[in-house]
Amino acid sequence: MASEQGEPSIGWREQKKLRTLLELCTAARRLAVERGLDAMNVDDVAKAAGVSSRTFFNYYETKLDAVIGPVGEIGTPASRAVFIAGGPTGVLIDDLTVLYASAYEPEDEARENISLVTQLIKSEPRILGGFIAAGVRHEAALAELLDARGGEPTPPEFASLTAGLMSALTTRAAMSLATDPDRSLAAALHDQSVMAARLFHRPDPRRSDDRDDD
Repeated sequence: MASEQGEPSIGWREQKKLRTLLELCTAARRLAVERGLDAMNVDDVAKAAGVSSRTFFNYYETKLDAVIGPVGEIGTPASRAVFIAGGPTGVLIDDLTVLYASAYEPEDEARENISLVTQLIKSEPRILGGFIAAGVRHEAALAELLDARGGEPTPPEFASLTAGLMSALTTRAAMSLATDPDRSLAAALHDQSVMAARLFHRPDPRRSDDRDDD
């Protein structure tokens, strides 16, 4: 969903930086699952990702940061640009769904990372705590995107509510794949958003009147 026709692209250098950022994260998560957080170090992560330890510190400060990953990066650079411009649909919840779903590409890598994170938060309390703390950065990143899209500061309460809602929908989408592994992550997130919308459905009172007359 992140490669809609006409969607702005990013340069080769930016693509390479993004790729390295994600590869370091995946490498750190794999090692944390295999060895445990205490038995791995930055050098191990860098070697597994095929970069130098010096390069590692250009992207993350600690091995725990690498395991948590780029929580401040919502979606992809291209999908963020579309979102800020008011697209792709103009309906905020639909556009947020597209934005978040764009991070699910490539599909196989996204699935692996969901599996790794699920294992880690069960076995490493520090990692669970890290994800909770990272929620503050995620909220701030989303607030910036909402500000840019709306052209004015977003009320903090609204940004916090939106971040919490999208995190919950994303988590539920990932969990739903356990019973339907063939469904795409993007489709699962869309389905969760549709179900959430039902909470705010208001019946048309005119239809109720019509039934009473029958």
